[in-house]
Amino acid sequence: MPPANATILERLLTAYQRGERLVLVFDYDGTLTPLVAHPRLAHLDPDLRDVLARLAATPRVTVGVVSGRGLDDLIGMVGLEGLNYGGSTGLELVLAGERRIPIEVLASRPLLNRLTGATERRLPAYPGAWVEKKPFGFTVHYRQLAPDRIEPLRAEIAALLEPHAADLHVLDGPMAIEVVPAIERDKGTALRAIVAHSGNEPATVLYAGDAANDAHALAAAAEMGGIALGVGPEPPAVANYRLPDPAALTELLVALAEALATSPDVRRPA
Repeated sequence: MPPANATILERLLTAYQRGERLVLVFDYDGTLTPLVAHPRLAHLDPDLRDVLARLAATPRVTVGVVSGRGLDDLIGMVGLEGLNYGGSTGLELVLAGERRIPIEVLASRPLLNRLTGATERRLPAYPGAWVEKKPFGFTVHYRQLAPDRIEPLRAEIAALLEPHAADLHVLDGPMAIEVVPAIERDKGTALRAIVAHSGNEPATVLYAGDAANDAHALAAAAEMGGIALGVGPEPPAVANYRLPDPAALTELLVALAEALATSPDVRRPA
């Protein structure tokens, strides 16, 4: 087990054994699953799905997944009921089975739909680039674009979006440009909402993510005195722990599930 895993595991188990809740929230692409050529190929390993289900069924443990993916897409990829979810970079939430979408998010849809179409019309000049449509935004993927065409693409998209800068947040992802409405909702607000709805007792919070759009959630976890876990080669600098890849995170979660299964629950009658 990597040294960081051992340290994180000890911290989580110590908190649990003194009666705290554990709130475990993860990004999806690049964190629970490796980055792949196309988002539809990022399948969750069945063994990891089982581990997440075991953790979510453990007393005083809350599990969530927050992603730039649209909410329905994310839920379909994870394939687990009973988890908390944040889709569209925190704009769409499912908390304790209840779907929540702020009114101001709904109002942003016409502009985003127009910009999605305008972006798609520009992409034939950039073979290999494509648009991932989302309920409240879109992502331009260019992982398969010729290297010498990346900067021209980024410049053209920036010029298209610039007149609407006050209405948009533009985020850099792994070989992608993510566009969402400029509403004070992000992965950090999604994480705080999941924590707030998980109970009133003291909690140790872990958030794991790999990309720039995880920075707000990692910062929120750190501000709550929790574990801000960066995954992969270049996680946001705000992370206070780091793991090299999703496989290392899976190893940590397997060990945690096994340890919790045999750990005395101090809130459970003998």
